[in-house]
Amino acid sequence: MKKLRVGIAFFYHESHSFAPLKTDIEAFYNEGYFKGDEIFSAYSATKTEVGGFLDVLTKEEHIEVVPLLCAAATPAGPVSNEAYQLIEKEMLTELEKADHLDGLLLALHGAMVVEDLFDPEEKLLKEIRTVIGNDIPIATTLDMHANLSARMLEHTPYHFGFKTYPHVDMYNQGVNAAKLLLEVILEQKNYVASFIKLPMMPPSINMRTEEGPMHDLMELAFQLESEPSIINASVFGGFPYSDIPMVGASVLVIGRDQTNADRVAKNLANQFWDLRNDFIMQLPTVKEGMKHALSLKEQKPIVLADISDNPLSCGSGDTTLLLEEFISVNHPHTLFGGLTDPESIERCRMAGVGNEVMLDLGGKISPDFGRPVQVIAKVLALSDGVFYNSGPFNQHLRVDVKGAAYIRAGEVDILLIGRPMSANDPEMFRHIGIEPTSYTILGLKVKNHFRAAFDPLISKVIYVDAPGVASNDLKHFSYKNIPEKIWPLKDIDYTELMEV
Repeated sequence: MKKLRVGIAFFYHESHSFAPLKTDIEAFYNEGYFKGDEIFSAYSATKTEVGGFLDVLTKEEHIEVVPLLCAAATPAGPVSNEAYQLIEKEMLTELEKADHLDGLLLALHGAMVVEDLFDPEEKLLKEIRTVIGNDIPIATTLDMHANLSARMLEHTPYHFGFKTYPHVDMYNQGVNAAKLLLEVILEQKNYVASFIKLPMMPPSINMRTEEGPMHDLMELAFQLESEPSIINASVFGGFPYSDIPMVGASVLVIGRDQTNADRVAKNLANQFWDLRNDFIMQLPTVKEGMKHALSLKEQKPIVLADISDNPLSCGSGDTTLLLEEFISVNHPHTLFGGLTDPESIERCRMAGVGNEVMLDLGGKISPDFGRPVQVIAKVLALSDGVFYNSGPFNQHLRVDVKGAAYIRAGEVDILLIGRPMSANDPEMFRHIGIEPTSYTILGLKVKNHFRAAFDPLISKVIYVDAPGVASNDLKHFSYKNIPEKIWPLKDIDYTELMEV
């Protein structure tokens, strides 16, 4: 039997319309940019979507894997027109060079925004169709926070959203997408999709799937997927920092027939709407959070989570209000990191390990959210900033934070890194000689992903309301392009949902 050719590709970015850092092509080169056979080296044996694609396809003797282009950048401001056009052009060029394909697996985020383009993933799919035609099946993976649009379904009904937050099922959804694609290719099966967009953009702080409203929704999705007529049920929370018309929550159900797919989608959408108020959380201030942490007597570290500056929510990683509180309190056995500050890292390199240096920490990218904090610090260690995630989030993936410095200011240990990166894996600290479990209080630039690796190591998480571009209060943002009627910015009587 002649081998069937399946292409694999990856174009991934979560874009914050109000973030100060535009995402240029260098941001993709710094995070991950691989063509052709480089993709095998970068993603084989990783717990990522592409890792899932590869594991399924390489086990099929009748399938030939055609690696195309993988491009990913850390969440930040909108992707520049130049960067998007370059990556799209290279993607299409790789598709043209590949000649004939029998199927395509594409890992997307779903919340990318380009300077002059609201729905770039839809445009990418449209352009891909101009190259491969309308008959070649495409299956995608999407982040749980995708702002999925109805137009994306015009190009393929086969979209698989992550069902965990932290996203530890990226690999699983890559496997699911690849298996369905093979059924379509090898067994000539066809499925339908039902999509409902809801007029809501809930904050993501309470979207963890271990507990709370998103846990309940995912349990319902799994229950509905057990029906013989249903292949997959995805619940998308949306990314509320994207100022675009298609922002917000949605559900997508893949089924064997339209009637049952529509019924299940309506069930999920109704439940999502009914739970909307459970996504709202009121957070303590930085001082209230620190006071609470100091009052606790725990055997394991307590985390103060600086969610508004979480780099994976497009924060710059260098706001200073929480850092200032750590320095002011000067409590023994406290650790703060990772703070984005390449200038201070360079000053630490010039001073050398074991020496003291005066530093102005943070506040360089986002000074509106806190000025630099001046300290005299001892340089304890330096590194190139390269490590491999221990997981389970993005397990085994190589990470390069472009340099790191381990310093001590008074009683506070601080990890400086060269580019914004959430402290989602203990290896960020351990690679330079910092053991997070040896501290009583940790100040981390994180939101929820870090809990996949850190929950076994810590006793409690206190989310604090420091200023930053990823604030939990959506009223802080000057939206211009979102729908006029959308919750929670407006109260909505959405009885028409019952009529879908």
